[in-house]
Amino acid sequence: MKEVKTLSFSELEKLLEGVLRPGRYVGNEIGIKNKDINKIKSFKSLVLASLVFPDLYEVGMSNLGIQILYDLINKHPKFSAERVFSPWVDFENNLRKTRTKIFSLESRIFLDEFDIIGFSLQHELQYTNVLNILNLGGLELHSLKRGDSYPIICAGGPAAFNPLPMAAFIDFFVIGDGEKIFIDILEVLLKVKENNKTKRWFLEQIKDFDGVFIPGLYKFLYFEDGRINKIEPDKKVKKAVVKDINEFRIVTDPVIPNIKPIHDRYICEIMRGCYRGCRFCQAGFIYRPVRVRKAEKLIEDCIKGIENSGFDEISFLSLSSADYPKLDFLINSFLGKIKNKKISISLPSLRLDSFNFSIAELIQSGRKTGLTFAPEAGSQRMRDIIKKDINKDEMLDCIKIAFERGWEKIKLYFMIGLPYETKEDILGISEIVYEIIDLGKRILPKNKRQRLNINLSINAFCPKPFTPFQWNAQDPIEVLKEKFSLLLTSMPKKYVNVSYSDLFKSKLECAISRGNYKVSEVIELAYQHGAKFDNWSEMFNPSVWERAFIDANLDINFFTEREMGLKEVLPWDFIDIGIEKDFFLKENLDAKQSKDI
Repeated sequence: MKEVKTLSFSELEKLLEGVLRPGRYVGNEIGIKNKDINKIKSFKSLVLASLVFPDLYEVGMSNLGIQILYDLINKHPKFSAERVFSPWVDFENNLRKTRTKIFSLESRIFLDEFDIIGFSLQHELQYTNVLNILNLGGLELHSLKRGDSYPIICAGGPAAFNPLPMAAFIDFFVIGDGEKIFIDILEVLLKVKENNKTKRWFLEQIKDFDGVFIPGLYKFLYFEDGRINKIEPDKKVKKAVVKDINEFRIVTDPVIPNIKPIHDRYICEIMRGCYRGCRFCQAGFIYRPVRVRKAEKLIEDCIKGIENSGFDEISFLSLSSADYPKLDFLINSFLGKIKNKKISISLPSLRLDSFNFSIAELIQSGRKTGLTFAPEAGSQRMRDIIKKDINKDEMLDCIKIAFERGWEKIKLYFMIGLPYETKEDILGISEIVYEIIDLGKRILPKNKRQRLNINLSINAFCPKPFTPFQWNAQDPIEVLKEKFSLLLTSMPKKYVNVSYSDLFKSKLECAISRGNYKVSEVIELAYQHGAKFDNWSEMFNPSVWERAFIDANLDINFFTEREMGLKEVLPWDFIDIGIEKDFFLKENLDAKQSKDI
């Protein structure tokens, strides 16, 4: 008799009636690696882990972190990992109507039957989905209400670097690189199962591991105005770091999605961390130090990955791919060994000053894809303030090379609302666009000029934790509207497509990312009022969140429009990412001084 409860196939068929995309829920993909639970003699010697991505299947299956952990866990003879994603509204309605708990894709194990549930927190606007999944699994939302019962709920990912807004719901967080630490944690959990230990014993064993934050062991004391007075105990949680990234090979046999994912390509992480120090970029600091994968191993693994997966596109992934020391060699060797196969190469996060002719030539060996650049700011003054140390001539030289080699599509990322921004800085964005169009008209052949396409992505600046701008305020929505209007009216209409972020979404992201423990009440209230899939335009309801802040007796502007004191205790000060707070303070003051140069 099975020791874990599962959903039968006939029950699944009934749940899929009227569902728009059943491929999201049926599993059985090529590349699944979990243990066959029908062959398990005793579940006492097997740790069942559920890896949960709190968004749609298509989004989660594009996430490299899920693929890495899934591969690592399932390679262990006594661990088995299965996946869970957020169900879309149609499937959720069927689950609730039939009172069926949410279940994993592989063996259709009900969520509350797992030993441990690990949530991947990629973005703050996924948090209500986490609560919805817990609820669909028949689990109490608050960790204190779950007491000593199982499963254990944990969370990690880039959004977990300020864990406090989700701390009320999570038993423990993993801060930093998950490859080694998560396996170590599961080893302890195996001892728990084999020796009938309690959850409290388990947490006691892992509390001193690098990267582990257990909310129940900390207290946060506040001033009357809402600022944090003191964090007790005065003990830092040191980020987990994989020192030699080459110890962990890239995944060469990924799970192949049943339906087309958001990013339909094979992903190869070539480097972790970033050499640059852009003052707005949280990822550039939390993923330090820079660790580079060996090109020779990557070539071999990428060929295996393409052959196993069948993808016709490969992405050489890092925060700044063109800074990879052997990029020319990597691309050239890969294309040489893959031979006649038409494989397209994408390089996300290209820096304009790193792009060069040889890389353009190498990429062109496959099918051309659009090129993406991130100048971030329109003026040299603004780029100096944010430490994006490139100039306009370098930008235009790079784009000139692209046009000369036949590219017709360019995507540019910019931000609005950066610290110390002026009208001239904003208008500088449209000036750059006009100059790019002029370049395209002069360089592209007449028959291709009409295909010239410049896609602009404009986002509102958010002062994130663990950046030099973490103390700065975010512009009020009214000010951001004026800045967007100024930019759009100055922008050429032909050849240009402009997309920009929802301003209240940006405000909410900022509020949650800089939030303290009290913000967990806001998240719960928003969920109770119907918030979920907040990243999706058709689902996002600002009024629900406005009401949630009011009901929680919190002012959203306290977390967004307020400039934090340089000596203030910040909600994330107990996390040690390996960079001293004094460094961020110096960078902040340097940015302030450079605004007048």
